[in-house]
Order: sequence, then C-alpha cells, then structure tokens
Amino acid sequence: MKANKRNIWIVLCVIAVFVYVAIFGLGSDFKGAVDMRFGIDIRGGVEAIFEPEGVDKVPSAKDLESARIVMENRLDAQNIVDREVTVDKEHGNIIVRFPWKSDEKDFNPENAIAELGETAKLTFRDPEGNVLVEGKNVSSSDVQKDQQTGEYVVALKFDKTGAKDFAKATAELVGKPIGIYMDEEQISNPVVQQAIDGGEAVINGMGSQEEAKALSEKINAGALPFSLKTTNYNTISPTLGSGALKAMLMAAAVAFTVVCLFMILYYRLPGLIACLAMVFQMSMQILVLSVPQYTLTLPGIAGLILSLGMAVDANVIINERIGEELNKGSSLKTAVRMGYKNAFSSVLDGNVTTAVVAVILMIFGSGTMLSFGYTLLTGVIINLLAGVWLSRIMLSSAVLYPVFQKPKLFYVKKERKVIDFLGKRKAIFLFTAVVLITGSIISGVRGVTLDTQFTGGVILKYTCEGTPDIEKAADAAEDVLNRPVSAQLTKDFVSDQNKLVLNLGGKQGLSPDDQTKVLEALNEIQPDQKYESSETYAVEPYIGARALRNSGIAIVLAAVFIVIYIAIRFSTLSGLSAGVSGVVALIHDVFIVFLVFGVCKIPINDAFVSVVLTIIGYSINDTIVLYDRIREHMQGHSKEGLVPLVNRSITETLARSINTALSTIFCVAIILVFGLIYNIDSIIVFALPMLAGMISGCYSTICIAGAVWVTWKEKKSKNKSIKQKK
Repeated sequence: MKANKRNIWIVLCVIAVFVYVAIFGLGSDFKGAVDMRFGIDIRGGVEAIFEPEGVDKVPSAKDLESARIVMENRLDAQNIVDREVTVDKEHGNIIVRFPWKSDEKDFNPENAIAELGETAKLTFRDPEGNVLVEGKNVSSSDVQKDQQTGEYVVALKFDKTGAKDFAKATAELVGKPIGIYMDEEQISNPVVQQAIDGGEAVINGMGSQEEAKALSEKINAGALPFSLKTTNYNTISPTLGSGALKAMLMAAAVAFTVVCLFMILYYRLPGLIACLAMVFQMSMQILVLSVPQYTLTLPGIAGLILSLGMAVDANVIINERIGEELNKGSSLKTAVRMGYKNAFSSVLDGNVTTAVVAVILMIFGSGTMLSFGYTLLTGVIINLLAGVWLSRIMLSSAVLYPVFQKPKLFYVKKERKVIDFLGKRKAIFLFTAVVLITGSIISGVRGVTLDTQFTGGVILKYTCEGTPDIEKAADAAEDVLNRPVSAQLTKDFVSDQNKLVLNLGGKQGLSPDDQTKVLEALNEIQPDQKYESSETYAVEPYIGARALRNSGIAIVLAAVFIVIYIAIRFSTLSGLSAGVSGVVALIHDVFIVFLVFGVCKIPINDAFVSVVLTIIGYSINDTIVLYDRIREHMQGHSKEGLVPLVNRSITETLARSINTALSTIFCVAIILVFGLIYNIDSIIVFALPMLAGMISGCYSTICIAGAVWVTWKEKKSKNKSIKQKK
C-alpha cells in the first residue's frame, strides 16, 4: 500500500472497530470476550475419560456413538448443556467435559460421573409406569417416510422375545399411550392404534425428519451392550476457577502495560506504533478464540500473554533496523522503508519456526497443551499481519506529517564497539559446563519425578474450615481405599482457606464411588472441618504413558524440523552445520528447563512439554536473527575473517536479543508473580521454568550458537588443510 497521510487514521479506526467487536461481539453468531468460552480450569468443572467395561475388544464406532448419545441425553436431563462429549475411536474411550454453572453450590460431580457411565436402559411402559418391553429386545430402529401421509416415522424391529411382549402390550393398550423411556426420562409417548404383532412397529407423530432421527438414535442407544466406567477424571472448584481467571486477567493487563511502556520509552514513536499494532493483535486473538467458541484454558491465557511478549520481537527487529539506517544518515522515509525491508527475512524465518512448533504441539497435545498451542499459533500468524504489515502502514503514514519528523521522536542506533565473544568462548563453554553439571548434581540429589499425568495416580484436594489433622486424614483415606496415602496442608491465597491435599499411592485410578467414601470418612473423623471436594486429578497409567510418548515425539519432530529448515534457508552458512549448531543451543536451553524442574522438585508434566516446545520456538527465533545477520555480511563479500565477522554480527544484534528477551521475560515474570500470589500451581509450574528458559535462550544465542558454529567451521577447515598437505 502506497504511503498516504490518511492511512494512519484509517488504520486507527479499524483498530477501534476490532477492539469494540473483540470485547462485545456482533450479535449471537459473532461472540466477543464477554461471551468467551473458558475451560474447566477457569470456570471449574469436570473432565472424565470413560472406558468400556466387560468387553474384550475396542467397541465399534457405531456402539461408541450410541454411548455418546446416551451421555448427551443424561447431561440434558441434568440441565448440563454447556459440555463436550467426544469419542476416541482408536482406544474406545469417551471423553466428557463440562464446566460448573456460575452459581454452582450443591452439584455432586462424583454422582454425575457415576451416573453417566451406567448402561442405558430403554423400556416401554403403560400409563401406570409398569415395564412391558425392555430395550434389550429391540433389534433395530431406523427412520422411514410414510408413503401415504408423507410424514417421517420411526420403524422398530424386535427380537423373538420382544415381538411377543410387544404384541401382548399393544393388545392391552389399544387407544391408550405406551410410554418409551430412556432410564427414567420419557422420550416418546405414542398412542396405540391397534394390536401389533410380527415383531415390527412404527412410531408416528414426528414433527420433522430431524426429530425422528433423534428418537431413532436414542432407541438404538438404549440397546447398548456394554457399560462404561471411569477412574480417570479431573474436577476443579468454581472458587479456584474464578480466582485463577482474575489473577490471569490482572497479569495480562500488567504485562501489556509494562511492555508498552518499555517500547515507547526505548523506541519512542515507532514504539508507540508497535503498541497500537499489538492492541490490534490482541483483539484479533480474542476473536479467533471467541467467535468459534474455542475453549480457553489457563495455559491458553499464558500463551496469549507470552505471544504478546513475542509480538514485540518483530517490532524490535524492525526498529533496530530503522535505527541503523538513521545512523547511516538515511532520510526518515528511507530509513522506515529499508528498516522494514531488511527486517522481513528475520521476522519471517522466526515466525515460521515458531508456528511449526505450535502446530506440532497441537497435533500431539491435548487439553491444555492444545489450548496453549492454538493461542501460540494464532499469535504468530496475526503477528506477521499486525507486527509487520499494519505497523508499517501506520509508521509510513505518520512520518509524512512534519510534527512526527522530529529526530527526538526516533531511536537512532549508535555504533557499538565490537565485543570479542568468540575470544572468550573457552571461558563461556567452561561456565556453561559448570552450570549444567551443578544443576545435574542438585537434580540428581533431589530427584526428578514424573507427574501423575504421565505415571498414573490420584491427587485429591479438599477445602476445610480450620487446621486439619493430616495424619488422621491420611489414615482415614487409607482405611477406605486400602492403599498408601500421604497428606499435606496448603493455603488457598484466593479465599485464605486451608486445603487438605491427599496423594494416593499405587498406579490405579479412583472411582467416583471411592472418592465419595473418602469424603464421608474425612467428615466422620473431623466433622468440625466441614471438608468439601475442591479438586480431583485421577488418571490411569496407560493414559499417561500415551501422553508421555506423544510429548517425546513432538519434541524430537520440532528439533528435526528446525535442523532441516535452517539447513535449507541458510545454505550460505553451510546449512547443516548452522542447523546442528542451532539445535545444540536448543538442547542447552531444554536441559536448563529440565534442571529447573529437577532443582525445584517440580514433577515432569504437560507443562514441561509446553515450556520446552515454546523455548525451542523462542530460542531458535533468536538464533535465526543472528544467522540472518551473519548471512547478510557473508553475502556482502566481507573480507574479514570468520571470527571478526561473527563477533560483529553478535554485537549488532545484541540490543535486539536483550530487548526482546527483557520484554518477554517481563511478561513471564508477571505471570509467575500472579501465580505465586494466588497460589495457582498450574501457572507456577509453567511460568517458573519458562522464565529460566527465556533467560537461557537469550544466553545461548549470544554465547553458544555462534561459538559452536565457528568452532565447527574452524575444525572442518583445519582437517581439510591437513588432508591437502598430505
């Protein structure tokens, strides 16, 4: 788009419209933030995995779909309409998720879970409620069209026993209704016109084909040949959810304010333009979540805040390039044009690698990992639009006004003395080795463990009114469950209420009935505490093993992709060596994250996978900027040696690396602070390793990636010289 004075005002109007729509939406079909769909970790709710019981093979897709319909009906009967019921055809599981209502008080999640898994029972009853025919004797049900009336009807076929019972029942009920029930819910009540024999019947009076189809599916579901059980579920209280949401929204507001202040104070007018672009980006990200009603979880919100910090990266690269052009003496218009042109390659490469990492996370992750990956991916895509294209239009338009052409409104990059990083590489390698070895020793002593997500197990959390006797609580739970139980006391900073946490030994899950018995036992031995279930996390080990395997595949695939991508894009740098050197830096960062989990005794969970993949995307983005500058100097036919060239490239990109790191670290640090204040474990175990990983990513780009690549090239050149002499 050609630069025009009016462009900035047009863009500002567009941003204002998007902000309004992002907050309030446009009607019922275009929802905004006020109608955002939050996950159960925010609103509170239940998530359960149901498995077939009493079968020796994976049920057919038809049987699983029938089971899904039954569960939908039962949730409808309990007025639980905001839910997800999905089928895992590969493993024969049914996953049910539903949030609490905003005013939920007396709902019993254990009972709801238990009722969902009971075998559906279809019955035909007389007006007094007596069972005449059972659904197990219905062999099939389908939708047909009556050729005479044109209406849709439901045709039934009975087995031999059902045909006999149905003939007898209809003979006695001519002119009277025969009720069709699913469990205790009446799903149809047709009037018997005549006695029906022959094992076939028709239900008429359907309002539409869809109504007839729905009834037919319910009847078929009633003949489900297996029951369902669950020992894998997660419940979270509404109080924790609302407190967590409040904490994360405050963190987002503070993070955005801090980042904008930093950008404006450091880069001045271009920094202000970048902040306006980020407002547009956040509005777009809200819309890509709210319009399709994509469930937003706490890690998803963390992903939004993180993408805000990473969005700064594109603008930092651009503004640094503009500053370089102004330092060369270029005019303001030329500096802006060349700044965006020279920065585009780095921005594109960095965003592509991060986007692929997000896609891998979405493919192999689920639940919170999927939510995090989705927000990160949309952030990267929108960043290319808002961070590059939109900010360019605004800044190119603004510099046409004399009032915005004052030199003090722009950052001019000063020449920096080249720092001899590579001359200190031995000391850098030694320092790095000491940190890694020390961390490994501490982690080995403290012990690195897998979370129950990956090993299987159960964690139960209860609110109480006083200070519970944790030894009595553990003993009571052990007596009920006949398995090892450890107990600890924590405090909820949202409500200032004590919490009892029970960790159940053994790898088996926990049935809802057993959890109810534990709660009853606790209140029996300590009635003054008035225990109430707050959170439940129960998972079978094979579920966790599958998640761990997928996580490992995701990390390996991300690393392989990065090597291949860099090898192709940076062939000037002998692509393979550049790719491997970049991955060596990534391995350093991943190991640092791993050591944080070990040193801080944080069990390895899906937060570890999310952090690792995010750090991979972030760190390689940083390294690519350095490689891009090295490639630029090499293509400029510089006669200086490899070491001076790389030192100069690191020095020139140093401000960009530090500024991007600082802005992202600000965001992650704010997430961590609010997680600590509000005692939100899922955020703490996410943000703390992420903070260390971000710092490590900046360090590895400046001190490791280039040094490893130069060492590789020097070693290869030395070996080549030796061969030539021979």
